[in-house]
Amino acid sequence: MFAYVIRRVLQTIPVMALVALFVFSLLYISPGDPAAVIAGDQATPQDVERIRASLGLDRPYLVRFGTWLWAILHGDMGTSIFTNLPVTTMIAQRIEPTLSLMALTLVLAICIAVPMGVVAAWKQGTLIDRAVMGFAVLGFSVPVFVVGYLLAYVFALELDWLPVQGYTSLSNGVLPWLENLVLPAIALGGVYIALIARITRATMLEVLQQDYIRTARAKGAGQGSILFVHALKNAAVPIVTVIGIGIALLIGGAVVTESVFAIPGLGRLTVDAILRRDYPVIQGVVLLFSFVYVLVNLLIDLAYTLFDPRIRY
Repeated sequence: MFAYVIRRVLQTIPVMALVALFVFSLLYISPGDPAAVIAGDQATPQDVERIRASLGLDRPYLVRFGTWLWAILHGDMGTSIFTNLPVTTMIAQRIEPTLSLMALTLVLAICIAVPMGVVAAWKQGTLIDRAVMGFAVLGFSVPVFVVGYLLAYVFALELDWLPVQGYTSLSNGVLPWLENLVLPAIALGGVYIALIARITRATMLEVLQQDYIRTARAKGAGQGSILFVHALKNAAVPIVTVIGIGIALLIGGAVVTESVFAIPGLGRLTVDAILRRDYPVIQGVVLLFSFVYVLVNLLIDLAYTLFDPRIRY
């Protein structure tokens, strides 16, 4: 098991190196001269050259990449072109809303989707099964921003039950925090719930046909024990895998959801930085999201050792 853990950790190093190279190259593969785009139409040639020097565009590519990577390894993501604030400071100011939204969405999705998939597999072919699969298809089909606008119109504007936009810090109380995040979490979690429910149902259908399930029934085990103890435990590996892969859906969906509900998180920061061509901020946020995604998938791989004894070496 220890050798497996070390091997998986080492395999993430070249992955992160390639991610860092791609993120750094965003500045140079974008159309036009980044310095001229940032400077604007009214800038003088001296202004453009000054911006090129501040971005390091007057130095060789590999030198720039090495300098940038060395700074990243020391926790320096650069400085915003427009606010003159360190990128790490801007990320720290915006990270709580995004983490709160993703955490609440993850909890809601797992708590709703896994039981839905289990029940759908148990009631295969019935109206319940068809309803769950119909919801899954709907969750995949409707874009996040459409769900967000519908929820905001019905529950915020028409019924006035919940706030339509903004974010309240958890330090101000759990209830205000939840009130601002319920609608965004539901909008963001729709496709995630659909994905987990479908995978849970498919995996449970396969597991419920195994001999040990028939043995458990023959011994008089209750239906709840068979579904949630014997079957779900052995179906956990694919479910945990798709939960980890779905983190990418949360990261991408958070950008849209935060824009719809005006949540001042990293997604909104990314959109603002793209609109202003604030390349250091774009690079910092994309690198952070990529690192989180790679880290989560690493943790999922390591979690296999808890469910699959075949890789405990």
